[in-house]
Amino acid sequence: MAALDLSVLAHGMVTAVGENGPSTCAALRANVSGIRTANLWDPTAGKKMSAGRPRMHQWSEGAGMIGELATPVVLECLQSAAALVGDRAKVIESIPIVLLLSPAWRPHRWPDLDQRVMKDLARNLGRPLPSGSGVIARGRTGIVAALESVAGLVSKNAAGLCIVIGVESFLRQPIVMHYLEQGRVLCGVNSNGFIPGEAACGVLIGRTNAIDGPRLEIRGIGIGIEPSGAGGDRTQTVTGDGLTTAIRSALTGAQVEHYDVAFALSDLNGERFKFKESIIARARLDRMPAEGRSRRPAGYLELWHPIECLGDIGAAIFPCLMGWAFEAGLKDYAPSTTAVLHASEDDGTRAALVTAFSRAES
Repeated sequence: MAALDLSVLAHGMVTAVGENGPSTCAALRANVSGIRTANLWDPTAGKKMSAGRPRMHQWSEGAGMIGELATPVVLECLQSAAALVGDRAKVIESIPIVLLLSPAWRPHRWPDLDQRVMKDLARNLGRPLPSGSGVIARGRTGIVAALESVAGLVSKNAAGLCIVIGVESFLRQPIVMHYLEQGRVLCGVNSNGFIPGEAACGVLIGRTNAIDGPRLEIRGIGIGIEPSGAGGDRTQTVTGDGLTTAIRSALTGAQVEHYDVAFALSDLNGERFKFKESIIARARLDRMPAEGRSRRPAGYLELWHPIECLGDIGAAIFPCLMGWAFEAGLKDYAPSTTAVLHASEDDGTRAALVTAFSRAES
């Protein structure tokens, strides 16, 4: 799928390693882990489990905590918007907010989560949410639908901007028990599993070239379906087809060859099936350039996976990847201007973006 003429202009985060976007990205760059012993019980080991939890002034596991996580990220993005368009209150207040939340089928999801988060966010901001604001409940891969929505929204509001925020928490005992029973959580008897996490990550998005300054251009978008879902079983093995399709589509839309991409940011989380899909997709797509030697600074594709430091953060992962790719370009430590970002959801959906950082003035 071709790009939608959109760019990331700023970002915000509340994670286990930082209270804002820049501090989170600095910690990720330094491989600082936010994984700590949490109030989650591991019955297989008879002790408390490790998890990635933001250090907020207060914490609860109720639905109200989702709005509390999202609010500072919205404010961080709005502060960046004010710097870009000038501190015009009415213009800033017109910026729509698109929330990426866990899918309806996520185990032990609160039935009124969508409405509750929107209501809590409006209360915390002290005003009704702008026209166009809404929820996309598709988890880790909801970014594709979000960007399609944003493409229309940025042309309708005075600021020409939109905020996309992903927020999710796996830090509840019933959720942990569900994934323990499926053999998917890292625990005393399973090394092939993920560490539960919680975070809110957001990006400020606008039309490419509409505003001067650094930006992460969204050059290509791809989506695919993996038949094996989340790791498959004895009747359906992991094929890597969905991720291959998603990345190939994004590369084609961006008109970029895979060998010109030096790094990839993904939701690799410790589960073997995600690594397997990643390896299969790259084996199918990666080729040697015509000159017969790698164009990559390290000689190979670098893999960046923030979940190692944050725990699995579900719907927050794609805005996290986009924010980190932006920050890496801004601070000049990205190995290439172009990057591939990808994530997978348990229903088999796979999503990919090809981005390119630019400092060019419009």
